[in-house]
Amino acid sequence: MDLHPNVVAAVRRFVEEAVRPAAPELEHADTYPHALVDRMRALGLFGALVPREYGGLGLDVTTYARVIEELCRGWMSLAGVINSHTMAALIVLHHGTEAQRRRLLPRFASGEARGGLCLTEPHAGSDVQAIRTRAIPRGETYVITGTKMFVTNGREGNTFALLAVTDPFAQPRHRGMSCFIIEKGAPGLAVVKSIGKLGYKGVDTAELVFEDFPCSAANLVGGVEGRGFGQVMSGLEAGRINIAARAVGVARAAYEEAAACRAGAARLEDMAARVDAARLLTYWAAGMKDRAERCDLEAGMAKLFASETAQEVALDAVRLCGTSTAMLIERCYRDAPLMIIGEGTNEIQRTIIARQLVERHGERGGALVSREGEPEERRQMLLAVRQVVDKSVAPVAAEHDRAGDIPDEIVAQLADLGVFAALVPAAHGGLGLDPATWTMMIEEVARVWAAPALLAVEQGAVAYGLGLAGGESTRQLSALARAETLAAVVPLPEALVRYEDSACVLDGTTPPIAHARRAGLLALALADGSAWWLVPASMTGVTLVAAAADLGLRGAPPAAVALRGVRLPVLRPSVSAPFLLAVMDLGVGAVAVGLGQAAFEAALRYSQQRTTFGKAICQHQAVQLKLADMATRLTAARLLVGDAATLASDGHTAARRARSFAVDAAIGVTLESMRIHGGYGYTTEFAVERYYRDAAALLSAPARATG
Repeated sequence: MDLHPNVVAAVRRFVEEAVRPAAPELEHADTYPHALVDRMRALGLFGALVPREYGGLGLDVTTYARVIEELCRGWMSLAGVINSHTMAALIVLHHGTEAQRRRLLPRFASGEARGGLCLTEPHAGSDVQAIRTRAIPRGETYVITGTKMFVTNGREGNTFALLAVTDPFAQPRHRGMSCFIIEKGAPGLAVVKSIGKLGYKGVDTAELVFEDFPCSAANLVGGVEGRGFGQVMSGLEAGRINIAARAVGVARAAYEEAAACRAGAARLEDMAARVDAARLLTYWAAGMKDRAERCDLEAGMAKLFASETAQEVALDAVRLCGTSTAMLIERCYRDAPLMIIGEGTNEIQRTIIARQLVERHGERGGALVSREGEPEERRQMLLAVRQVVDKSVAPVAAEHDRAGDIPDEIVAQLADLGVFAALVPAAHGGLGLDPATWTMMIEEVARVWAAPALLAVEQGAVAYGLGLAGGESTRQLSALARAETLAAVVPLPEALVRYEDSACVLDGTTPPIAHARRAGLLALALADGSAWWLVPASMTGVTLVAAAADLGLRGAPPAAVALRGVRLPVLRPSVSAPFLLAVMDLGVGAVAVGLGQAAFEAALRYSQQRTTFGKAICQHQAVQLKLADMATRLTAARLLVGDAATLASDGHTAARRARSFAVDAAIGVTLESMRIHGGYGYTTEFAVERYYRDAAALLSAPARATG
């Protein structure tokens, strides 16, 4: 039986029944939570990632992340008690000898050995290679001398993984470092002080001083000197995923309490989207860790985004609800900065991410999200779309964008690829693909030119709605699949709609709608998603009024729809109408992701090619910070859109949030790309200025998301 879901459920009950009631008093008094720690020990959480053969729960990293999120929703300090401990256990698990595993892991798993990491020193934080603690061999022992700072569980714990220098003359320095499992009991180890903190209270954080402390040579991890740096660094991947999960839990707690205040609906919607994105990034990195894929970049992105999100959401919650110590929010606000600093400050993390982006760019097709787990058929389909648009659309996109229209031959090429037929049921000549695959196809088109991608979005939304609605209107599906008929989605402002007897009467003019000028069919949709009608653009009382060109999306000439006494039957609440709008939101979100991806790729290439002060600008820290933030936010947007594309029970809300987040991300990424390009990015000779205009134009794309 798979016990993993039961573990998460048990932790959730523990948090609700025991942690949340007790945490405020313990936290404000800065008192170690002995009783709660005993409960965590009984739940087996000290052995969460220890295999069952050594007495642990044997959880996968994704489930462990879920456990940490649940704990931190109640009280973040509790996660600190088991995180440092778990990292010490993982060092033994992955790098220890079998004798060390047999001797130490059962003790770690039971909580008899309660551990932590002795890594940071007063003069060595993010630069681990600068440590000075020495371990000198004397017979069957090593004598350790040095000072370690910020040791979680330093006072209450008894077993630590410690990094020390065993060969001070090694070059590079990390080859002279070794990792030891330190067990309290012998003389020469002193807990000199507990360190007061802004938040993260209750869990002890201590300074440890070692003076000729004897450590058995049997506790040299792996039994070989000089491997300690790599052993400790390998544990930081799981550590960063843990920090990300902690941040998600804190952000979730702040959001939930702010939502209970019932204030600032629009801000709450944005907060919810950011929390969802942070969770998806965290589980994405954890999933790669579980599949034994390389995930140092991904774990870093998850840690960066989730920690920044926790800080932003906590601050927003303070804005909405205040800073009373009677509320959980003020604790979240104090706890959040720790995740920005822990396991490497975010500034250092951004630098590392940027370097990895430069080294690994192009390693995975389909942007920055691994497609390795995708079905082969989907991967081949996306590759085909990418190859065609790169070969046929990319060379002419700028020219046709300036001309302000999409030529028929490009529409025909996309139709041949099946882009317009993706969401049309197979019985009506379509591909019958799922919305998730469709969003990936849209992203590939938008990476080259946003205007035809948006055309495909409107076509797909109408096709999906018709497929759900069934009936006589499905006869239009074949023509939509082949792009012989083009459709436009027209949201109806409330002021245009009135009811007379058994009719819905439309009077007034809508805002300009992209692509409406060339549409043969109009999907008139009530803003609340309760009903929609598919009518010919030539219908009596309907007039398409050409509008001024938009800031961006120049290939999607807009038109307002003038409605004069158009009478339509009053429809009962429609199952298909909410999905029509949700798919529209998904598609616009996918266009935004593709557009952002194009801008990011352009910035990354340019930063590698352009030099200043004698080196490529991607080597300058200011540019590295931008690249890391661009890639991380873009990846979060892609994961949000992909998750919303499942159209689960709350899919309409998720699609709206994903769209809003993705469009904001595209606007930010395109601006940062322009900054990296400098003056060239402001000129029409480079595509960046088009990306920047197109991203803003997506704000007013059809069926605009509302909070």
